[in-house]
Amino acid sequence: MEKTDSSSQNKGNLDLYNRVRSVPEHALKAIEAGRLKGKTDINPMYRILCLTREFGQVGLGWYTEVVREWTEMCDNGETAVFIDINLYVKVDGEWSRPIHGTGGNKLVSLEKKWENGVPVVNQYLDDDAYKKAYTDAISVAAKALGIGADVYWEADKTKYDVRQQNDVVSEAVQAVPAATSDKPMLSPST
Repeated sequence: MEKTDSSSQNKGNLDLYNRVRSVPEHALKAIEAGRLKGKTDINPMYRILCLTREFGQVGLGWYTEVVREWTEMCDNGETAVFIDINLYVKVDGEWSRPIHGTGGNKLVSLEKKWENGVPVVNQYLDDDAYKKAYTDAISVAAKALGIGADVYWEADKTKYDVRQQNDVVSEAVQAVPAATSDKPMLSPST
């Protein structure tokens, strides 16, 4: 049996990813309030632009299929809407397998305002909530293709971040030449 070089088999796998990973400054917006303060948002139309540029116009080179829509009511009276989609892209005349994405948004939120020194809570119905959830689902599916990957790479904090930092420190400690002292160097804990 003839050996094949796996790197030659994978040649080109990152071509799309590398073309769409960075996002131009004009398509980025800093999130300045709320739980996501300090993170970056990507203009949803930039993702549509990338999909269209890479695969062709919607319906011919890429399309989505809504798989499921549902709402969930929270104990505090708020309601969220969620949408599951499958994204399909055409490459070399052949349609891809489904690329899944789930999006969500608040449909009914509670807003507090003050009237005559008294807090008043009102419900607010967002009539764009389904569109926002659908757009969010496209964003999630597009992320799997690498669209905007650099933003997510920088913004995502995971449980592995501390471990990676410890690994870097461990490698640095091991790379330091032995001290001239007679005391043994401590090895980093794993």
